[in-house]
Order: sequence, then structure tokens, then C-alpha cells
Amino acid sequence: MAQTTGAISGVSLKIMVSNNNALWTDISGSSNSVNVSGFNRQSGETYTFDGDHAIVGRGKREPVEVEVNCVYTEQAWDGFVIAWTAFDTDDGGDLWVRWAPKGGVTGNYAYTSTTGVVISCLPPNAEAAPGDPLAATFTVKCASIDKSILAAAW
Repeated sequence: MAQTTGAISGVSLKIMVSNNNALWTDISGSSNSVNVSGFNRQSGETYTFDGDHAIVGRGKREPVEVEVNCVYTEQAWDGFVIAWTAFDTDDGGDLWVRWAPKGGVTGNYAYTSTTGVVISCLPPNAEAAPGDPLAATFTVKCASIDKSILAAAW
């Protein structure tokens, strides 16, 4: 097989969050990374007296965690503030995350979490000397992520 020419960088990624899965807020201008972990399929194995290899069974999918790193601001429409509001709600509020690696353009792939709970919402760390913008992180845990093709731009 020839080397691929379709590599995609993250510079065009568009990321959004919602607290109701209907109205979405674009947080691309205040976010700089999205990291997905988990989403493994459980499995099990057993052995028999006859044979040298295990019999492998298929199990359920595990939850997925979506970590978003963003620039810390105190503006109501930025990612950290929206995540903090969901995190700080009694019993935790719902939060959905969706992102499109090639941007929110019709025909591009998008990934959307199912209803999630903010399991971590870390305020910024800071140092006195450097002038770096402060960063904050939030993590949403959900049952799964849906992959779709955008029928309309967002």
C-alpha cells in the first residue's frame, strides 16, 4: 500500500459543548486540545483441558472520557465556564461535547458524546513569572460517542 496523503492536523478542529443537546456553544476559540480515553470493549477468557489457546468472549463497551483543555477565561460562552456550571450543579448537570476534526463543514465527520457528566473541572494553575495564558481542563464521562457525517455546517 502506498503512503497515505490524507493526513489531517488539528488546526481546523471545531469543538462545541451543550447543556441540553439542542443549543450548542462553539468553544473552538478558547480550547486547544481534546483527548479521548476509555471506550474499550470488555472481554473475558477461559481455557479448556483440550487446546492451547484461550476461548475469548466479547463483553460490553466501557464508558468514554473526553478531556478538553482550554484557555481559562471568565466569559460565560467559553468552555471552562460552561463546564464549571454543569460540574457545580447539585448532583452534576448534563454536558455534551462534539467535535469535527476537519471543521464543522457539511460532509465532514463529527463525533458527539452521549449525555455526559463533568467528572473533573480543574481551575487554572498559575506562576508569577511567565506571561503564558492560564489553562484549565474539564473532563466529561459518557456512555458512548456517536460518529456521523455533517449534513449541515455548524
